Amino acid sequence: MNDLLLRGGFVVDGTGAPPERADVAIRAGRIVAVGDLDGERAARTLDASDRVVTPGFIDIHAHSDEAMLVNGALESALHMGVTTAVNGNCGGSSAPVFGSAADELDRELARFDLARSWSTFGEYAAAVERSGVAINVCSFVGHGTLRTSVMGAVARAPSGAELATMRALLERSLDEGAIGLSSGLIYPPSAYGDTAELAALCGAVRERGALYASHIRNEGARLLEAVEENLEIGRRSGVRVQLSHHKAAGRRNWGLVRESSALVERARAGGLDVAADQYPYAASSTGLAVVIPNWVHDGGPLAMCERLRDPAVRARIAGEETETGRAWEAIVIARARQRPEWAGRSVAELAAGVGREPLAWACDALIVHEGAVDIIHHSMDEQDVRFVMAKPWVCIGSDSRANAPYGPLSFGKPHPRSYGTFPRVLGRYAREAGLFSLAEAVRKMTALPAARLGLRDRGVVREGAWADLVVLDPAGVRDVATYEDPHRYPEGIDHVIVNGVPALEAGVTAAARPGRFLRLGRDTAAA
Repeated sequence: MNDLLLRGGFVVDGTGAPPERADVAIRAGRIVAVGDLDGERAARTLDASDRVVTPGFIDIHAHSDEAMLVNGALESALHMGVTTAVNGNCGGSSAPVFGSAADELDRELARFDLARSWSTFGEYAAAVERSGVAINVCSFVGHGTLRTSVMGAVARAPSGAELATMRALLERSLDEGAIGLSSGLIYPPSAYGDTAELAALCGAVRERGALYASHIRNEGARLLEAVEENLEIGRRSGVRVQLSHHKAAGRRNWGLVRESSALVERARAGGLDVAADQYPYAASSTGLAVVIPNWVHDGGPLAMCERLRDPAVRARIAGEETETGRAWEAIVIARARQRPEWAGRSVAELAAGVGREPLAWACDALIVHEGAVDIIHHSMDEQDVRFVMAKPWVCIGSDSRANAPYGPLSFGKPHPRSYGTFPRVLGRYAREAGLFSLAEAVRKMTALPAARLGLRDRGVVREGAWADLVVLDPAGVRDVATYEDPHRYPEGIDHVIVNGVPALEAGVTAAARPGRFLRLGRDTAAA
């Protein structure tokens, strides 16, 4: 007797193969049979007629590190078919945390009335499992978090002893299950690290067959240089490299993704294991603090805010460019806890409304919010988005935390990618634009990221694989979340099954929390 039987659907197995009508039988969390299972029985049967059955989507670039402790359903991720979220990206993770890193995380958790119960990576994983999650999760170790734990958020190179301590902390975290190292080379203090420091740390990542993912140092005018830096880190250390949310930001840089993609393809042809991921939108989302030069961030967010009170510092800042630029009309506030009415309005509009110069307004806003103001930045070209997306070595990732249309995660107007990423690729780009087939779209969300992460028995529909599955309407799946109204679940995702247990049934979140914290070594194969 099977636990669950999906009857009569068209299976898109994640490998890129075309759909085939087949039943799927599940027992003890795994797929036990795929095919014509007319004689099979199950405790429960779901009718998948006129539907497509795919592997669960693997969000290779997520930021739900703390959000999953606020809302274990990870609602927006679950509703768009995500069965595994990969956190700890862009150089920041919730573990390991010591010293200043622990202090910063405590301030973030306090915003949600949460208290930290961990310091090490293993303790963090155990805390997540105790809290209960609807989908699987795993995490990188953030390079910036390592730096802050060992040496604070200071703008200098580590001493030999500090680098050795960082590496030892990374090694311990990898041994406790972290799936790799991430860097955020536009974000201090990760930005204060150089190529040699990162290559030295990546040696430990390579030794354990893990992955190095990087928000590269520049996604604008110096995009090619920034890509080349991370290729060099791969060459020096032998580590596998993942370029995060690949794009060219700023109108004058549109089209550079053709050259950056060529760099990647030459490196791949030369034997370097490098790939990328992308979200399907022409706007990014980050913190307002990116408009402030890196030197002002020395010592962390509170030190930055103290410096911003100094008129001389502001005058110097005004004369310096930042990597993201300051196109104020294109920078829209997503979340500002002290001023929720700012959400959805541009910095240019808000500053003009109070008769302030935009940079001065931004400095004031950061001080009031201790550096924590979220923005959406409209800075990319749709044709570039499509060019990158079509590359066979590019995975799909949301670059977002899980949100919900209720409770504390419903605050503000976050980027719609947290609700729409995967249905948008399936509907807008595969079905409507014909950029690639449904089977190829699914591969980019399943087998490809599983292979990058080394996840064992996930990302495919086959006998013996874990039963992480999505049942969807191929003609109706689409994103409906917008920048003006982002807290909207997509359409066309019927059922989401995690480790053999329905977590979303007929579009409604189930009570079950069948997700697991996936660990390097235990849940991954050798790279």
